Amino acid sequence: MPSAPPRVCARCKRLAVKGKPCQCRPAWEGSTHTGSADKRWVSARDDYLRSHPFCEKAGCTRIADAVDHVKPLAEGGDKYDPENFQSLCDPHHTEKTTQDALRGKTRAR
Repeated sequence: MPSAPPRVCARCKRLAVKGKPCQCRPAWEGSTHTGSADKRWVSARDDYLRSHPFCEKAGCTRIADAVDHVKPLAEGGDKYDPENFQSLCDPHHTEKTTQDALRGKTRAR
């Protein structure tokens, strides 16, 4: 039986295998992480940023913009455990998120 023809990805407009995510999609898409912020998370994040207002990346002195999960949710990290939190500035949060996504792509193969 022939395989389905490729489809055009709505995000990047490249051809992709039908029924599979395009390579432009983050590696964690399809995980239980919905991307929505529930009240419990918003409260935990705000509390953590108040008590840890600076980026926790070694050597950085910027004000933190985000609370990152040290162990990503897609890898089984606890969403609400402050032991799994770190305050990061935008550049360091982007760097960490990119590393997590690359690790996820490697895991998915």
